[in-house]
Amino acid sequence: MNIDKELLIALSLSAWTQIPYDSLLESNPQQIRITEERLMLEEGAITIPHDISVYNQVISTAYNTSLKIRIYKPREIDKPLPVVLFLHGGAFIFGSPEQYDFQLLDLVREAQVIIVSVDYRLAPEHPFPAALEDSVSALEWCYSNIEAIGGNKQNISVMGSSAGGTIALSLLHLNRDSNIIPISNALILYPPTSDELNTPSMQTYAHAPMQSKKSATYMWKHYLSGDKNKWREYAVPNKMQNYQSLPSMTMVLAEYDPLIDEAKEYVTSVESNGGKVTVLEVKGAVHTFDFFECKLTDDFTKYKITYYKQLHLK
Repeated sequence: MNIDKELLIALSLSAWTQIPYDSLLESNPQQIRITEERLMLEEGAITIPHDISVYNQVISTAYNTSLKIRIYKPREIDKPLPVVLFLHGGAFIFGSPEQYDFQLLDLVREAQVIIVSVDYRLAPEHPFPAALEDSVSALEWCYSNIEAIGGNKQNISVMGSSAGGTIALSLLHLNRDSNIIPISNALILYPPTSDELNTPSMQTYAHAPMQSKKSATYMWKHYLSGDKNKWREYAVPNKMQNYQSLPSMTMVLAEYDPLIDEAKEYVTSVESNGGKVTVLEVKGAVHTFDFFECKLTDDFTKYKITYYKQLHLK
């Protein structure tokens, strides 16, 4: 693997890369959450810019549960803004909205969008379809409360990172079939899209940094251990029954990610059914490259800002 040199240095210096994700996903997935929370405390909270409002809100759902959402928006809003529903990554098992503050604050300030990040329930305690239920609830809340938060009801999009990208794709398909909410577009970052784990890239990059074949094996095992009936056809993106009539989407892929080939298979399924997908393949990158300080991350941040600025033109 010819990983970008600056990224490789950042990976080697990061405490996050020292977490034994592979073994913990197999034997003690909850320990990953504890370790990541400790690292976040050691690093300290992100300073919120004075012109950005960030707050948590707990909403009720149709599934007899409560759901925390984290809302980011400019303090001064003089016109309805695009709203982005964000689904964080973490192998369906760990991760939190707060871990993405450093990424989302830049988008809110520079692109003038409102972001609603979903603190969805995690496997293995809450396997599929819990995360999808929470995503549906958050989307419905956004639509029903959009004027109150300063958003534009005709300009709602979805963004998902890693496993959050998988959940986002599930949401797009379910939302289309249920005619719930108009979604204008989706930005999907390096998602797992198949539980078969048999693509060439999965074999070639089986031991790549930040995403291995072993971790993929156990994340799917935990995620799919629940209800075998409810919405099961929406669980795995490459096993969807219908790839037509989806919102336009952009798929961001990392060159040395074992998930890259399966994501390309999903893109092919959508495009062969008349869908529009823009693919950005980041050369020299590994899975979750944008968590590490390097030029690849800086360039991708600029890309995202430009992408979301264009939502104002829709």
